[in-house]
Amino acid sequence: MVQADLEQVKKGINPLIWVSIIVIGLILFIFLGSDRGSVKTETLQLEDQHAQIESQVVETAEGLINRDALVPPGLRARKFIGQVRQNGRPYPLEELMAKASIYVNEGSLADAHLTFFFVAREGHVEAMMMMAEMSDPTLFQSENNLLDKADPVQAYKWYQLALSSGFEPAQSRLDNLYQWAVAEAKFGNVEAEQLLLNFN
Repeated sequence: MVQADLEQVKKGINPLIWVSIIVIGLILFIFLGSDRGSVKTETLQLEDQHAQIESQVVETAEGLINRDALVPPGLRARKFIGQVRQNGRPYPLEELMAKASIYVNEGSLADAHLTFFFVAREGHVEAMMMMAEMSDPTLFQSENNLLDKADPVQAYKWYQLALSSGFEPAQSRLDNLYQWAVAEAKFGNVEAEQLLLNFN
């Protein structure tokens, strides 16, 4: 009789033990296992997205552009200019201008700016005008410019160099710049006042 009672008690306890074990197991899984799994899953998803971005090809009006997110701004221009310097003078200025135009079309403004600057310093009038126009407050457009804001003194410098190199159209740009400076100086624009000193 006692044996039968013990078996009955065992049968009554068994389901409670199993339910307790399952509940404890679920709690441990929720607090310990699921967070780690989600972090791993999110990490893998981020790595996949990063790989997709690196190999992404963006279609624009000019054609297909390979965007490499890991290339620092201006690095391609520095490498290209370095190769040109190694080959020695005379530098292929027209080839450099064509390369700068490609950078502009790709939206690689840092590469374009560095290339135009190098060519302008080598005496290329068109590059001088590009450098001047990038800085000219009467022409400045932030959406397609590497500079944060116009720099009228730089614009003056590059227009003056182009004019000194015999490029007459630079004179009309200098006249526009002078008119801008006179108008802005009346409102207390310090940059305009500094620029006017260059014209006197």
